[in-house]
Amino acid sequence: MKKVVLPTLAIALMAATLMNGCSDWGDGDRGYPDGPQLTDVAASDCHTYTDNLAAKDMNTDSVVVSYIPHNNTMSVTHYNMPLDCGSGEHIVTTIERMGDTITVTENVGEQGRTNCVCLYDNTFHIAYLPPRPFTLVIKVVEDFFGTTHQAIVYQQTFE
Repeated sequence: MKKVVLPTLAIALMAATLMNGCSDWGDGDRGYPDGPQLTDVAASDCHTYTDNLAAKDMNTDSVVVSYIPHNNTMSVTHYNMPLDCGSGEHIVTTIERMGDTITVTENVGEQGRTNCVCLYDNTFHIAYLPPRPFTLVIKVVEDFFGTTHQAIVYQQTFE
């Protein structure tokens, strides 16, 4: 009976060790983070100025994503975000993963403080993406006179 238990125990220990060393989202034991990470986040200076009335007609907002699957990274630029003048330095960008969905939130802060609107670009890179299908969601959160508004500006599944 001892002869059967010992080899079975050894195989089970080896399998557990191998499974413990693998992770689709990174491996903290090897120095990789457990999920996607934002790097090189930067907002541009105001590159187009307009007054509030003209801002109602501005619909130039766009998101460009460049996905590099062989190293599980991407570059993202959110162009022409129409924001309150002075908002560019306050675009707090965060990332969160829930299952196979990666959500990047651009928190643009309080809007409507000034009587002008500027267009800003927000750029960032995402590293340590999973090597499997996932959905990227980019949303903008703003506070307008004490009320928080959220809008999804980009959503795409990458396989």
